[in-house]
Amino acid sequence: MHPYPEQQAHTTGCLVCGSPLVYTTQALPHTCSMCGGRFEANATCEAGHFICDACHTAGQPDLKGLMLATTERDPIRLFGQVTRLPGVHMHGPEHHAIVPGILLAVYRNNGGEIDLDAALEAATQRGGQVPGGICGFWGACGAAIGAGIYASVVLGGSPLNGEVWGFPQILTAKCLGNIAELGGPRCCKRCSRIALETAADFTRELLGVEIPVGEQPCTFYGQNNECLYGRCPYFAPENDKASKIG
Repeated sequence: MHPYPEQQAHTTGCLVCGSPLVYTTQALPHTCSMCGGRFEANATCEAGHFICDACHTAGQPDLKGLMLATTERDPIRLFGQVTRLPGVHMHGPEHHAIVPGILLAVYRNNGGEIDLDAALEAATQRGGQVPGGICGFWGACGAAIGAGIYASVVLGGSPLNGEVWGFPQILTAKCLGNIAELGGPRCCKRCSRIALETAADFTRELLGVEIPVGEQPCTFYGQNNECLYGRCPYFAPENDKASKIG
């Protein structure tokens, strides 16, 4: 349960009032409108509200429990199920844990050998540390980093494990290249789907585990003020009623 549920009525833009977000190139001191904590940050809404990452993700569903229970084999279908749940917003750092969580679940469900409970514990903890907005400020999308986290967990990576050290970074780099190729502005749904698809190809090539990837069109465009529309490969508004995602 979110600590301030009466304030969290908006799934896009400002969580307090729904206004568009405004970004600054320099981090400035702000007070979180939900918990009252003080933070250095680059974003407020047009009305001046600021929400810290902890409050932004506090109402998200039990990702680990959902991934342990699911039998879904297609990461795109599973992504659609997860992102329709209450507490998952149009954009936000929750996607940075959702991506590796989904990949680990479908890896297991497609025959990959893994201790899923322990793997999800590690992946969600790591993904939860990846801040929001880093695609624009750090030059690395959190969804791509989430895919790298997945590869690191599956392969048993560490800073000193030279045998597998490069593979998670290769996957992250491939994801970043595919994400960057479409251009911006950011869309956490689009970038997450690109990361999931890229990771599925990587898993087949490196580990020999075939992960089926569906072509469900996205219908989140109505919630995304910066949607690329026809430039996005997932945009197909004529298929709204039949869509499996959005």
